[in-house]
Amino acid sequence: MRILYVTANVLGDSGANAAEIFPKLAVNSPQLSKVIVADYLENKRLVRETQGADFLKLKNYGGGVLQAVGDAARIARKAKSENIDIIHVFYRQQNAIMIVFLRLALLLLFCRSTIIMDHRSVNLARGIPSIRKKLCNAFMQLAVHRLAGNPLAVETNHWKVWKASDIIDLGYDDLPDISSNQIRPDLPCAIWFVGSLRPRNRKSEFLIEVFERLYQQRDALQRPIEIHVAGPARPEQQAALKANPFVSYHGNLSRRELYQYLRARPGVGVAFMNKEFHAAAPSLKFVEYAVMQYAVIASDTPGLRMQGSRMNLSDIIYVPEDQQDWADALVDRVNRWNGLVPVWQDAPLWSYGSIFERQVIALYERLA
Repeated sequence: MRILYVTANVLGDSGANAAEIFPKLAVNSPQLSKVIVADYLENKRLVRETQGADFLKLKNYGGGVLQAVGDAARIARKAKSENIDIIHVFYRQQNAIMIVFLRLALLLLFCRSTIIMDHRSVNLARGIPSIRKKLCNAFMQLAVHRLAGNPLAVETNHWKVWKASDIIDLGYDDLPDISSNQIRPDLPCAIWFVGSLRPRNRKSEFLIEVFERLYQQRDALQRPIEIHVAGPARPEQQAALKANPFVSYHGNLSRRELYQYLRARPGVGVAFMNKEFHAAAPSLKFVEYAVMQYAVIASDTPGLRMQGSRMNLSDIIYVPEDQQDWADALVDRVNRWNGLVPVWQDAPLWSYGSIFERQVIALYERLA
């Protein structure tokens, strides 16, 4: 099979794991004979050197409808000349507009490539922006052949789904080696939150307040603890975190650095999703905590409960969105913590390599 990925407006953003990983896995897949990535010039080196794919440069036409038409024309011509079977597009609203023109261009060129639109995030827009977004997605759904994405991502981004859709789950990049991790009885229990605090829609001040309450309830703790936070944060958030004696703020960490830290300081993973914006969203760190054999405290949301059920995870405590309930749950879990939780038996199935083979390649083969 011959595949063309469209990662424009996605690759390089935080959370763009699949757009970074899938083309790299595709290059090494024996089922795929050609892998092209269409993106703008700033990502040329990443595509060629890190992903190892052929690069299709999309030109700058000044944005808006003119940009969508120009991108669609270049992608369609390439799909026709290279006899592409599947065009796999990662969602951004700009790319949804582009797909409408792409389908028209494919028809004009008598090109039979199949278009997949991959939603990696649930809909976070509200009010008028959400209406505009779903209206745009309705036109996009007319043009696309297939929809895909994380659980509930397709459903929340559309008023009504009438095209066939497939689930492509979140996973972890590489299975870390934790076999040598010995837990000393006197080792502090580490509480980890990994993720961006910066976006307003994440409501991260909730967690900062929870960590403050945890410090205030320190007399209830039966063993030493340390709180670790890794990810971008606004200056005022960083100041609040650093003012808490329990907290170590690490800023941005590479995946390798993060895994080293998680191995060295095991404990409890925090998977927080606020109900207003992220009720339907899964969590990448949810998976990484589980594969590291961490106990997990998670938000009691439909998205995380669905993810826990799909992945057959145990030892998850789901907590309502109340700061005191969260502080109490963390105190209780720390006091009961005695080392790594049992091995997650299904962990090998939820690496991105396994997901790509089981879900993505299987989808390509059905469509091609």
